[in-house]
Amino acid sequence: MEGFDALGNVCAAVSIASRGEMGLAFLRLPALYRSDQTLSMFLLETERLLFREYQRGDLEDYCALEADAEVRRYIGGAPRPREVAVRKFRNGLKHAARKLALRATIFKANGRYIGYSGLYPNFRPGGSVPGEAALAFCLAREYWGRGLATEAGRAFVSWGFEELRLKRIVAIAEVGNAASIRVLEKLGFVCIATENGARSFYKFELVGAASGADS
Repeated sequence: MEGFDALGNVCAAVSIASRGEMGLAFLRLPALYRSDQTLSMFLLETERLLFREYQRGDLEDYCALEADAEVRRYIGGAPRPREVAVRKFRNGLKHAARKLALRATIFKANGRYIGYSGLYPNFRPGGSVPGEAALAFCLAREYWGRGLATEAGRAFVSWGFEELRLKRIVAIAEVGNAASIRVLEKLGFVCIATENGARSFYKFELVGAASGADS
């Protein structure tokens, strides 16, 4: 993907098993559409988290996240040099208004930026797949082990299926990334393939209720 990375140390494409549960995953806040592809404002909230478009003032926190070797362990395998992180951040700002884009993730209790979460297009050779998206999130180490990855995933998958009417959401987790795999398993995702190589990945999917009923 262009912009921010699609895979985090706690990354997942997650879903809720029933529509009833999905409705409780997030608080509905304004998302005003400019067109089919862009938003004039994005804001999503859960009990503990706030998701918003990236702002220029997020640069230093983003670079600090990218410089953390443990955070980057399953995102490229090594810390990202500052000049590269700055370039990625600025490129991401260009796409901040898109419906499918990663969002700055704010911990509401202290107002701090703690990483990024969101849906982005599911790319295949030839372009993105209509009606599909992938979910990823990456959180600062201080916020691991609190269930925040699951909370973020539920919110974005609910939004994707209910508001965007997606048919399918996917995710990948590197082999050995136990945190991501646990989140996916907890949320009922299905592993559909393994991609082996110098770095190996599990591929997961969740099919929306309406799409599953039609198949």
